[in-house]
Amino acid sequence: MKCTDDFRLKFGHHELVPIVIGGMGVDISTAELALEAARLGGVGHISDALIHDVADRRFDTAFIKGKTRFYKHNVDNSDKSIIQFDLGHLAEATQLHVGKTMEAKRGSGMVFVNIMEKLTMNAARDTLKVRLNAALDAGIDGITLSAGLHLGSFALMAENPRFRDAKLGIIVSSVRALQLFLRKTARLERLPDFVVIEGPLAGGHLGFGLDWAQYDLATIVAEVAQFLKTEQLDIPLIAAGGIFTGSDAVAFCKTVRRPCRWPPALPWPRSAGYRRK
Repeated sequence: MKCTDDFRLKFGHHELVPIVIGGMGVDISTAELALEAARLGGVGHISDALIHDVADRRFDTAFIKGKTRFYKHNVDNSDKSIIQFDLGHLAEATQLHVGKTMEAKRGSGMVFVNIMEKLTMNAARDTLKVRLNAALDAGIDGITLSAGLHLGSFALMAENPRFRDAKLGIIVSSVRALQLFLRKTARLERLPDFVVIEGPLAGGHLGFGLDWAQYDLATIVAEVAQFLKTEQLDIPLIAAGGIFTGSDAVAFCKTVRRPCRWPPALPWPRSAGYRRK
């Protein structure tokens, strides 16, 4: 009988235990939890949601107090449109949270950061660019792009020296979402290193509506795996949501194992002008 230890999550020549702990925001997925997953040879996630508050609690900084003092005159006003995030403070808080976590990492596993596309910040594109690049600069092993299509997120990191070194992945809930992402980023000639597939039971920010019960994770994983096989793209798939036992995990490990290769034999996708390296 197969068990999860019979499988490996492969990033090139780097093999990991096929266990990934997702990144719930506001420090629910703590650095300690992510570090333990990495120590055991898997992947653990932290999150940058409410990063200023997380930094204040972890490192006794005063980002929230300072912002509150600056906008004290507007506390009782329902219109918060004038409130801006200090991008320098945002970068500092991110580098503290990520950097200190990476300094404490032990073992052969990896620590990733979960970064949602749009948070409740004015200038969403500018803040996203800072969040992504600050995490890379702080030494994070990888970034999982979540809660959005992230059609422009790779471009926001393209000038970073670690853009092709760090592991970058995307969360999708359908083949269509993955196709849109790949076509939009094709000009950068940089494929995602992994794809997380969330089913309707994953919780959080999902791509499902009131018809969620009509979908199931196994079907979506199989569809994405077939798409990658057809396009000869060797990208690891990570199934998320509704996996409760080791037997469940083994079933998905069997599903995503496929005889693909990279680089693809033909340009992909042709419509987007993708070129082999």
